[in-house]
Amino acid sequence: MEILQELLEDACPSIRYRIRSEILGESIDTAVMAKLQKEILADEWVRKVFSWQQPDGWIGRDFHGENSLETGIRVLCEKGIEKTHPILKKALEVLSIDDKRLTRGIGKAGISLDKKNLGGTQLIRAVVFSYAGVEDIPIMQEQVQKALTSFQTPAITRAIEEITTIHKGKLVYRPAIVWPSIYHLRLLAFTHTWRTKENYKILADGIQQLVKLSPMPYILLKYKSQLVAPASFCMLDFNPDIHKLDDVGWMMWFHRMELLARLGIIHMVSALVDQVNELNKLLISDQGWFSKRLSHKYFGKWGAYSGLMLEKDWKNPNRRIFDLTFRSLLIKYYFECQNG
Repeated sequence: MEILQELLEDACPSIRYRIRSEILGESIDTAVMAKLQKEILADEWVRKVFSWQQPDGWIGRDFHGENSLETGIRVLCEKGIEKTHPILKKALEVLSIDDKRLTRGIGKAGISLDKKNLGGTQLIRAVVFSYAGVEDIPIMQEQVQKALTSFQTPAITRAIEEITTIHKGKLVYRPAIVWPSIYHLRLLAFTHTWRTKENYKILADGIQQLVKLSPMPYILLKYKSQLVAPASFCMLDFNPDIHKLDDVGWMMWFHRMELLARLGIIHMVSALVDQVNELNKLLISDQGWFSKRLSHKYFGKWGAYSGLMLEKDWKNPNRRIFDLTFRSLLIKYYFECQNG
């Protein structure tokens, strides 16, 4: 609790707000939370995303990518902007009715990936809604079911050769193979209606086998004459030695482990429990703080895949420690929620 208290006193408004709302379960209707929300609205990245909004509500130039609706909504939700904020609400409204701009930033590849259930425009669209806590629209149930289905193939795969072949010197998925992408993982992490004992087992079995197959090679989708890259960010190594990770490896580890913790299945996969235990050892070794000197640009550059930094920058090492300790505490909190 001493670490939480120090973060509540000295960390940026977004971290303080999210500790109170996510970890401590405080109501967002208090005077303290209203004050924090006002401070979050002054955040440089929040103001930047607000400036991207077009008259009809669309945020950014593209749908997928850096200057995009996807990234904009992800940033706002990560920063702790309330889901009822007019800018966020208007962006979600236009997302629900506008199909024409969904190819911007992803092109026809998104349609190809959708058809093969390897993560495309419709899945990304559902993930964006999930960031804002939206589950009660038809697209969500359809995409959640597809996400669950995607983990069934890994559960019965004993070797990568079973699901791949070589095409023009490139490793590609065999026809009809369905495999989870980072967007499948994100969608399930931020939704709840799917959570039954049977579905948890589907996920745990799939992730257990992904652990055994790790590290996995980069695999492309062959669609007609195209070679398309699925969203395999963070999805190639579910069992790294965290003591050997470089800065990019840590960025992906934090991203993946937070999602796995939110899923509520870490306690069902021993290798993931081991990773949380190693994280705990690192925290204990520095009185509860995560103080490794990580500095890669991917922590602070917000995009479809990168970005975890809630503090304004890491020029002051304390701000880096606050950010990474907060991410560590989120992983521990969501793990302990399921582990009793």
